Amino acid sequence: FTWKKLMSNASFSKHIRQRRKILTNKERANFALMASLYLPKLLPHLPKNANVGLYLDDFGELPTAPILTFCQKHDFVPFLPITIKDKPLRFAPVFMPLYKTPLKRHPFGMKEPADKHGICADKLDLIICPLVAVDGSGNRLGMGGGFYDRTFANFCGLKIGWCYHFQVVDSLTVNEWDKGVDMVITDKGVIRF
Repeated sequence: FTWKKLMSNASFSKHIRQRRKILTNKERANFALMASLYLPKLLPHLPKNANVGLYLDDFGELPTAPILTFCQKHDFVPFLPITIKDKPLRFAPVFMPLYKTPLKRHPFGMKEPADKHGICADKLDLIICPLVAVDGSGNRLGMGGGFYDRTFANFCGLKIGWCYHFQVVDSLTVNEWDKGVDMVITDKGVIRF
């Protein structure tokens, strides 16, 4: 989208969130299935028994259930983020099936593990993160809490955005604290930066 340059990040973020919310559950599931076809492209970049950070979709994002299935199929260990105010994320393991993982609602509304400790991000091989938009340079417009920016500041593993293709834009206005991703997986393919 070239019109993004005419909008503030706040209004642009609102527009993208509304576009995600109008999708039906069936449309979301179909887009997630299409995106999941590209997950095997990660295999050459991951060690055996890789630790994979991911999140639970809850606000119209591209569903993340296929990532959990992918982890199970390849004996990867999935982890969910634990938010701590003004700190980098920590991650707790997912017990499969997912309903065996005790969850709670964070003050921002997202589901996260009830575990308050978890591990540091540097124990993960890969983090798949949510985003509102991403541009052709890998700059990411996050969800607004800064949790992934703080986490990615010292993270050496692979950083991947997981989103609908309509969330990929030409360019974004970024701040010095904004941290980008190495690649994005969408319903239309993989984009490497």
